Amino acid sequence: MPCQIDIVLVDGFPLLSVTLAIEPLRVANRESLGEAYAWRLLSADGGAMRSSSGIELPTDQIDERAADVVLLLSSYHPETALSPALINWLKARARIGTLMGCVDTGALIFAEAGLLLRRPAAVHFEAIAGYVAQYSEELFVDRLFDFSPPRCSSAGGVATFDMILALIAHFSGADHARRVSEVLTYLPSDHPGAQERLSADRSLAFVNRDLARAVDIMMSTLDAPVSIAEIAVRLNVPVWTLARLFRRYLHLTPAAYYLRLRLNRARNLVRNSHHRAGEIGSLCGFENHETFTRAYKRRFGLPPSHDRVAAAGGQL
Repeated sequence: MPCQIDIVLVDGFPLLSVTLAIEPLRVANRESLGEAYAWRLLSADGGAMRSSSGIELPTDQIDERAADVVLLLSSYHPETALSPALINWLKARARIGTLMGCVDTGALIFAEAGLLLRRPAAVHFEAIAGYVAQYSEELFVDRLFDFSPPRCSSAGGVATFDMILALIAHFSGADHARRVSEVLTYLPSDHPGAQERLSADRSLAFVNRDLARAVDIMMSTLDAPVSIAEIAVRLNVPVWTLARLFRRYLHLTPAAYYLRLRLNRARNLVRNSHHRAGEIGSLCGFENHETFTRAYKRRFGLPPSHDRVAAAGGQL
């Protein structure tokens, strides 16, 4: 019997994630000279589901048929999919030991269903602050993907490919998964020749150690900023050295870069949490709402409240 995989879609799902889930399974079947994997596209109510790119895919309604794996692909607004029918169905699948997987914002639906209590979900590094603020830091982790049966998760994008390769390795063996990646000319993230995904801040260690340490301090104090002089003292380097390093490699003063980090964090919270603008300002180290709003508008061209509406696809 083939491994049965139910792929559950929510309106606004990422089409790329569907492709990255199905194509490796198709190649795995080809390389096994048989049907090692079978899959269905499902949704809470059945019918056509529209992707974030506007392309529709037909789905069957969730039912009681057994599956070996359930993969949930959500949208930019997962709260719209929090129906009792879907939540109860996910819980029921988990209770019978199904391998449950989520991609990107699907982690929020899993959190709501109580499916992340034993294993946190991998989520996109830009969104994790908002997720933690909404639920708990124990439920999410800044990681490309995680495969720890009976749970698996992907931060979205190409990382979903890695999660599916791990799934294939689990059911068919590591050699089979490697063959699938070779056929699709893809180097998995754990391959020694693959380029490791690093945020700009993490990659700084390859440029200058003091610069990387300075940015680490900034990242850890976004909610309560310290002075640039204090950062220099902690690093035991002159302030002018720190300024030279930032200008040389980041083309900004240390203060300007620090402010950019705080505002980027603020935008993540504006777009991925339900906190009010004033609360977000405080979480990102701004002493008053007016200062936060002015800085935010200078950086992104519109105030936080308008940016939230724009991100949700509304009209200003």
